[in-house]
Amino acid sequence: MPRNPAIPANADPNYYDLGLCGPLRTDLSNKPETCGLFRTPSLRNVARRQVFFHNGVVNRLEDAVRFYATRDTQPGKWYPRSADGTTHKFDDLPPQYLGNVENSLPLEARWVLRPVLSESDVADLVAFLNTLTDGWAP
Repeated sequence: MPRNPAIPANADPNYYDLGLCGPLRTDLSNKPETCGLFRTPSLRNVARRQVFFHNGVVNRLEDAVRFYATRDTQPGKWYPRSADGTTHKFDDLPPQYLGNVENSLPLEARWVLRPVLSESDVADLVAFLNTLTDGWAP
């Protein structure tokens, strides 16, 4: 995910939430293959959430679905650019853990240069995800 500047700890460029290997969880800190991995939440009531992903950088369900459709084909839409104009993907993870990121495009469309999902597809997926709302309230 893109780094979330709204998180106060992210003001420190050396701070990273590495998920399963720290900083809050330490039982897997000696397993670098788990760094940058996060528990995937249930889709139950997903449409009622106000933030998405481990760092809350996305605030709308439509944008969460759109992120997956365009992360690799249009990374400049989500990630910052360096001074030379290159996109700095996965800026919320130290370089030594970039190999832990799942890089395959969704739906087995590995070699396309356009988003895997159209805007109509995104809308259809969001409509389906809305059906997973059951009225439960915490």
